[in-house]
Amino acid sequence: MSIHGVAAVKQLPSIPKSISPRAFLKGAKSTICYGTQIPKGIIYAESNSLSLYWRYCSIQYRMLDSASNRLCLFLEEKNCSAIPIYSCFPWKAVNREFWGHLPLVYWAEEAGLGRLAKCGLLITPQYGTRILLGGVITTQELEPSEKLSEDICPSDCFDCIDACPAKAIKRNGKVDHNSCIRYSTSNPLFTLGLDNQKVGKNYSFETLLNTMAIDDHAIYLCIECLKACPLNCR
Repeated sequence: MSIHGVAAVKQLPSIPKSISPRAFLKGAKSTICYGTQIPKGIIYAESNSLSLYWRYCSIQYRMLDSASNRLCLFLEEKNCSAIPIYSCFPWKAVNREFWGHLPLVYWAEEAGLGRLAKCGLLITPQYGTRILLGGVITTQELEPSEKLSEDICPSDCFDCIDACPAKAIKRNGKVDHNSCIRYSTSNPLFTLGLDNQKVGKNYSFETLLNTMAIDDHAIYLCIECLKACPLNCR
């Protein structure tokens, strides 16, 4: 992994209680977070940047998830419990908003990997926002990493906000993730499932979301905030 860190489990004010670590694992004490960088060449490719990005993420998500699975097994050999925090899916709908089972950007910030950027992504000192995340929750009490105290995202930079074609990034620090997701991804299979009354009657929205919308079934249509961030091309 390019970066890694540990955060002590607690209730974060920005995350719903229904997706807190202890809601998934009784006695959870530590969250382990790690990440791998996205090559600059993919973000700034002269052509096919979106398809390269989509394929790279699909492959890396599987690598990160496999690493999380193996880490859980390793920790349980040490007589503690652990569950993986998968990198992308599954998602949950909470108060009409999409959330990961455990929002990794917030826990990666707690673990000292970086800070939350204006665009809603984790921004790191080493790789900017060119990072994909994975993690594990465990009942093992581990030494927490030091949380970064200084902002990494320049306070006078609004390049990602100006570049966002969906206008999903607000200057007040809020990000409309629903607008971002609707604009930046395409999934014909998921759309067909939602339009089919028989399918919609027999399966919940979250079931359709986490089967038809997962990994290779969707493609990215926008990475403008990644391209616009000046820390990604240094």
